[in-house]
Amino acid sequence: MQTLTPFGVGAIVDMLGESFVAEDITRWQGRVDTIPAPLIAAHFGVEELRLPPDSLPYYRFPQWLFCGTCRSMIRWSFRLERPGKAPRCSNCKRSPQLVPMRFVAVCGNGHLDDVPWASWAHSGARRGREQRQCGRPELRFIHVNTVGGGLESLGVECTTCRAVRDLAHLTSPLALTQINVSCRGRQPWQSDKESVTCDQPPVVLQRGASSVYFPDTGSAIDLPPESDWATWSDDAARVEQNPYFRLLLNKPDSNLFEAMIETIAKEAEVTKAQVRAILDDRLGVTSTQADSPDELAEREWLALTNPRAGHDHRDRFITRRAPFPAESGHGGLQPVVDQLARRVTDVIMVDRLREIRVLRGFRRHTLDNRIPSDLGRRSGRLPAVEIFGEGVFLRFDEETLHRWEYRKPVLHRAAELRRRLAGSMHARWIEVEPTPRFVLLHTIGHLLLRQLAFDAGYPSSSLRERIYASLPDANIPMAGVLIYTAAGDIEGTLGGLARSGQADRMALTLTSALAAAQWCSLDPVCSESTAQGPDGLSMAACHACTLAAETSCTTGNLLLDRNLVVHEEYGYMRDPLAELIAVRAGAT
Repeated sequence: MQTLTPFGVGAIVDMLGESFVAEDITRWQGRVDTIPAPLIAAHFGVEELRLPPDSLPYYRFPQWLFCGTCRSMIRWSFRLERPGKAPRCSNCKRSPQLVPMRFVAVCGNGHLDDVPWASWAHSGARRGREQRQCGRPELRFIHVNTVGGGLESLGVECTTCRAVRDLAHLTSPLALTQINVSCRGRQPWQSDKESVTCDQPPVVLQRGASSVYFPDTGSAIDLPPESDWATWSDDAARVEQNPYFRLLLNKPDSNLFEAMIETIAKEAEVTKAQVRAILDDRLGVTSTQADSPDELAEREWLALTNPRAGHDHRDRFITRRAPFPAESGHGGLQPVVDQLARRVTDVIMVDRLREIRVLRGFRRHTLDNRIPSDLGRRSGRLPAVEIFGEGVFLRFDEETLHRWEYRKPVLHRAAELRRRLAGSMHARWIEVEPTPRFVLLHTIGHLLLRQLAFDAGYPSSSLRERIYASLPDANIPMAGVLIYTAAGDIEGTLGGLARSGQADRMALTLTSALAAAQWCSLDPVCSESTAQGPDGLSMAACHACTLAAETSCTTGNLLLDRNLVVHEEYGYMRDPLAELIAVRAGAT
């Protein structure tokens, strides 16, 4: 999983004092396995999804290294590499390990390069004839003893011509442009022949800065019939290899359809129903175009809200409806559960699912351009991983939600988030519109993530959310939250998360989540806040009450507002919360 993100294509990886960058998938060598999921591959616009190989290619970066003993700087090259050995200083007797420079040059188009240290050293204020004509610069990374801390106390000196310049203005936006350095339009592992014209000015950042690398990932759930055992098992392989099956793919309207189905079933030793299911799936694959994110969400929504009566235990998508509330009642919590049942109309236990995650590419700095994962020749492939897990899905009442989302305070808060997002650079990667419905369901998803981490036995970073929130003019109204495991093994799951969908457990989970959301340890500051997080893209939401692990959230812990859930005047869950407060008061 980590070979996809955070250590995927284009990422800088620090390891044991060394620094590397992951090369794109056209450099992958050796045996590379694929994930058989043609529908999902078509959704991402490629022909093939490739699992990362056992040994990924990494390129040493930055190439400029320095010695912590003698302070000399060396521009490393591939020909100096020795298998299994770190670079060492040849000027010192003890040959200490060389240290990578901490600064790199990036641009908004996603390119990455070394800082041109020789040009920087020779651009200082004291530039004589010798500095301008220095032909063989030998650099040192020095401390400037005449100043205090900060970048002013560091500098680069040329021992050949005595040119020197400190790093005081190195990270300013136009620092490299002012010394006539432009972007070379490539990644570190690419040759000059692979470079492209780039009009973005390079900017110097610390190599560990968060803006150096933004992975652009996507995910999809394997759905029936592609997820059915009948379509991907060994039986399916025998069916597909049958010559009559290939004839049916080319002429599905043949007059001999039934006879050929019967022949294929007999020769492959399967049932005729299996043959038909495999044929239907393959015919669907050949005619499927890449669907949009909204279309993918609708397909997942329909699969989640319509559990099938029967399953093969080897299927990759197994769901069942969990009655809510429980017929036997909920004791003292019954008034609360009655109010919850008017808002939560369906609970689905997802006993098994397979999620496929892909790395579409990455961005850097200002996120202006996405660099694809398959640089060089466009391979029609994407790196991907498959994760087996479980989950629980909650569907919310459409009529109640529709009335709520048109209340003036609700519309006002969502409109403010929409305005801020439009003016933020985060709009370049957040693909959702912050409607009242989405912000509400997203916040409920976070409250459930935090509570289920206690109830289901999974660490919080192993849970993920999936929000189904349709736009007002959508053909298929959607209002649901799926919480599922993000790190299940290939055999299945622990089972605790799916069982959380049972009525007695879900009632406790929801009431506990509401009770926790009612009061934050940072209140009243948090509840009264109208702008939290980057660019004010959340309102009443902080680490103490709502935020979850970054790996769990679909929008990077943005577009959250706890008040839309629990506010006593316009919160969607205000009535269940009021009943809960009354029950607690009666119990005391």
